[in-house]
Amino acid sequence: MNTHDPAIEPPVEPLERRPEARSYKVDDLLAEVRAGKVRIPDFQRPLKWQRSDASKLLDSIYRGYPIGTLLFWETRAGPGTMHFGPIAIDAPERSDALWVVDGQQRIVSLARVLLAEQPDADEFALYFDLDQSEFVAPPRLSSRQAEPARWLPMTVVLDAEKLMQWAFQAAAQDELRRKKAFLLGKRIREYEIPAYLVRSSSETTLREIFGRTNSAGKGLEANEVFDALHGGRSGSQPATIREIATELEQFGFGRVDEELLYKLLRVLQGKDFAEPGGGGPLRLDETSIEGAYTVTAEAAARVVQFVKQDGEIPHYALLPHKQPLVTLGKFFHLHPTPSPRTRELLVRWLWRGILGGAHKGETVSTRKMLARIGESEAESIAGMLDPIPDAGDTWPRADSVFNFRFATSKLQTLALLDLKPRDLETGAALDLAKAFDDSNGALPVPAILKPPQKPSSELFTSSANRLAHPSRRGLRRLLLAVEDPAILQSHGISEPAMAALRRDDHPRFLELRAKTLNAHFRAFFDRRARWRETDRPAIADLIVPEEVSE
Repeated sequence: MNTHDPAIEPPVEPLERRPEARSYKVDDLLAEVRAGKVRIPDFQRPLKWQRSDASKLLDSIYRGYPIGTLLFWETRAGPGTMHFGPIAIDAPERSDALWVVDGQQRIVSLARVLLAEQPDADEFALYFDLDQSEFVAPPRLSSRQAEPARWLPMTVVLDAEKLMQWAFQAAAQDELRRKKAFLLGKRIREYEIPAYLVRSSSETTLREIFGRTNSAGKGLEANEVFDALHGGRSGSQPATIREIATELEQFGFGRVDEELLYKLLRVLQGKDFAEPGGGGPLRLDETSIEGAYTVTAEAAARVVQFVKQDGEIPHYALLPHKQPLVTLGKFFHLHPTPSPRTRELLVRWLWRGILGGAHKGETVSTRKMLARIGESEAESIAGMLDPIPDAGDTWPRADSVFNFRFATSKLQTLALLDLKPRDLETGAALDLAKAFDDSNGALPVPAILKPPQKPSSELFTSSANRLAHPSRRGLRRLLLAVEDPAILQSHGISEPAMAALRRDDHPRFLELRAKTLNAHFRAFFDRRARWRETDRPAIADLIVPEEVSE
């Protein structure tokens, strides 16, 4: 029996001709780049390599180590401008263009290091230390001026004439360094990279080859391979998962992980949210692609707005568990405009699962939860709430350890934000969601007091020693200068606690603040989860319509 579903897993045509095996010397390969013959297709991902990766690549070439095989698609290409980092090449129309299917990172890195006009102009710029035999970032100007014969700019090694000029200008009196420079140039230029050339008129076939090539080993993430296979193939917007993530940023919720959005897309296409082992990414046919991106974008937008507005979680970084977004995505896809009562129950589901640990993201529990969502709105939310265990007496405390990598501390931060914290200097309301976007790694939940080497209280490491406030130099000094009780209350600091801080009784300050915060924390989490309230659906959902007699 043939169980193949062409709407979900379209058949892939075999190649008419076997790929041609050949090798390219680095010199010849970059000559093809300069001539505009080498092209980067639109389904390739952005460059992820950095200077350190390019350095390792050049070092492997210098030492004669293998660097992998390239894969090209030889076919026609129109005129255009090719960009290899900051290097722009005007490429003419060609019938024999080489589109890079596998090897983009390596080719672009070689071009940026070896073809740059200036030795220091690009962030990939490298020099070769002729004394230590290693590739390094551009040395300081003073070092190069002091020992010009030591530092060989990689921008001259591809051209034997340029290398000769450098050697007899910078190292005219240093025969040993000249010889090492000539040897390096010869090894780089003449290193041969194995490659395969595929000739096919079908871009779909090439995307499939790309997907299979990058599904094994340390390659692209599943969502990146999916975009490579399908992105940009329809006229719709958004046309990639990356574009969906970018569109969602308009809601001020931060950037949602593309991997999570890909899981949602799989679920909305009737597939398991988890990528099957060894099966590679989801394949869709031409008629399914546009709808897949569109419905994912629409569902994700509803989820983000719901979590931020109804769930009162203002930023993706503060979401303790991410998997609920996939479950909510399926719900909002089937029920895009739920009743106010259903939205209220969804908030309870979200918070109860976070507080009780049901949303941690285990595969089995997520599958079971997704299976409970069907065509009936009321039955779906009832089924979602039913398996959530009662954790009414368990809630994150202000006197427990604060570590933002863990869900508990994200919950503690959310409770601190519920106090509507105000700026210590201006008294203005703080927008901590924006602060998370602008933090550059410095979380806007800094410590008030530096723990002593032998702290007398564990509270120094707790959320009682944290402020929901942008990190600033002299934060404790700013806090001590606050006279307005309303500002202090917005940070959960009572007058007795502030008095203890002013007399440098730090353990007492933390003890009193923890007591204030614990009372607030418990009330805050109870309001969100509403453990002791009925979960009956809206009355309208309980009314069974009468049968109409003929």
